[in-house]
Amino acid sequence: ETLSNRYPFSCYKQVFVDETEEDFKSYSTMSILSTNLLHSAAIIDQTYLTRKIMAQAVAEQFFSCFISMQNWSDMWLPKAISQYLCGLYAKKCFGNNEYRERIQSLLNEVVKYEERFGGIILDPSQAPAPFPETINSPAPSQKNVENTFYFPIKNLHTMSPKYIEVMHKKALLVMRMLEHRIGQELLLQVFNKQLSLASNAAQQKIGSGLWGHMLISTNVFTKAI
Repeated sequence: ETLSNRYPFSCYKQVFVDETEEDFKSYSTMSILSTNLLHSAAIIDQTYLTRKIMAQAVAEQFFSCFISMQNWSDMWLPKAISQYLCGLYAKKCFGNNEYRERIQSLLNEVVKYEERFGGIILDPSQAPAPFPETINSPAPSQKNVENTFYFPIKNLHTMSPKYIEVMHKKALLVMRMLEHRIGQELLLQVFNKQLSLASNAAQQKIGSGLWGHMLISTNVFTKAI
């Protein structure tokens, strides 16, 4: 209902597995979920968590499985879009107060991590934008953000798991900032445009040169905005 495009695959299956490492994992046409998410109708509290995770798994079918990242440095973008779409479902299903409480808790976690360890750069392939200069005060000196961490942040395999976890949370907050900047309707139009281009490319032969539309990058998304 949120997106104007159909489900990109021919079918969708949910497989519940015992003792999984993560609560869910999305693959094309299938999501693997933990059996701990299953509950009886009498357990009301678990409904909030289970529905959010299942909605996140469905959202990642569109952005992560069907439209994937172009480079490792763009891994924040599909995750941010899928989390944003999941958040819209949660707000519609559970109300605005619960949604705002979740956003506030994510914001507190990100701020706490960055104050302790350093700022998180979503796209490490590009240097951070300089601070704006004013007439009265010159721009402060830029520091190398990567030097504040004990691991390189330009490669997925060298990042800390905690860093990646908090980066995904920050990605959702950035997507919310875009929503406030341009509006929810225009932001959803950008998502639908990317899905339409990807759906058209998926029907073409590999030699057509259109399969690049099934990949999304920070630069392409910025231009679309």
